[in-house]
Amino acid sequence: MPLLSLSWLGLGHTAASPWLLLLLVGASCLLAYILPQVYAVFENSRRLRRFPQPPTRNWLFGHLGLIQSSEEGLLYIQSLSRTFRDVCCWWVGPWHPVIRIFHPAFIKPVILAPASVAPKDRVFYRFLKPWLGDGLLLSTGDKWSRHRHMLTPAFHFNILKPYVKIFNDSTNIMHAKWQRLASQGSARLDMFEHISLMTLDSLQKCVFSFDSNCQEDDLAQLPFLTMCIKESLRLHPPATAISRCCTQDIMLPDGRVIPKGVICRISIFGTHHNPAVWPDPEVYNPFRFDADNGEGRSPLAFIPFSAGPRNCIGQTFAMSEMKVALALTLLRFRVLPDDKEPRRKPELILRAEGGLWLRVEPLSAGAH
Repeated sequence: MPLLSLSWLGLGHTAASPWLLLLLVGASCLLAYILPQVYAVFENSRRLRRFPQPPTRNWLFGHLGLIQSSEEGLLYIQSLSRTFRDVCCWWVGPWHPVIRIFHPAFIKPVILAPASVAPKDRVFYRFLKPWLGDGLLLSTGDKWSRHRHMLTPAFHFNILKPYVKIFNDSTNIMHAKWQRLASQGSARLDMFEHISLMTLDSLQKCVFSFDSNCQEDDLAQLPFLTMCIKESLRLHPPATAISRCCTQDIMLPDGRVIPKGVICRISIFGTHHNPAVWPDPEVYNPFRFDADNGEGRSPLAFIPFSAGPRNCIGQTFAMSEMKVALALTLLRFRVLPDDKEPRRKPELILRAEGGLWLRVEPLSAGAH
């Protein structure tokens, strides 16, 4: 800035100080950076007024802390889906909006958007990075595309067929342990612990196995079992939510717009418990998944493995393993609920607080 032009500020000869010039330049740059940010916040706030929101704690905290990682937190999410039916706006403090989505029609433009338009929210997933690194789950862009393309053939349906025998073997090992415990008079088991170990055993054997023996055809003869598993996944999805960050404006089917830069929290749990999507959502009814009853239902009404370009690559593997383990368990054991009602606890995955305790009683050999 010319020295003469500073005379109107009343600075006189002091304007020649390089420190003052540096201060003025720094202030100008700071304003040039801050003003667009402030404008963007207020503009987004104006556009987000079209979205309803539940009562906040106060102006400073917004909705922060209203949803706890507990049974009560899940019940609160259920109440949000009943009240708002499609979307609501959630404020994390006074400046950070999150759009919570509970309806398939409003999930669709976000979850089916290209990964570059609605990438995973880095803040939501960053705590996983020390354990998982920058692999398929957390990577983005070209690196994610390369990894996904490389791994997809390994989960092809035909590749998974030989693994059914491995699922049988791992389940047999688990059941042998149950039989020993039952023979000692202890039949109260933490199912989460036992099934987690069985799953780990299956994964290790599948990774290093080339066994080609195919009992896979038997799984196709278990339609009601499949319906029961899906209804359980609807009521208790392993992941209760997924998070995306919009890199550009996303238009919703009713004309409202999720502004660029806003976080979208797709509530899998809320969608699965939304009465506008599932009549009597708290009732366990496997026949919801009968082929005749699914007509007209959006495929995004049921998303326990997510959907779109970043859906779970191992969902067919998981469904096959569950069918084998459950079919063999029901063939050999009577499974009874524990005296204490389990409380759900959403963490990285949905689990039971203090373990999922059930009682098992071996069936007689003649009942097999």
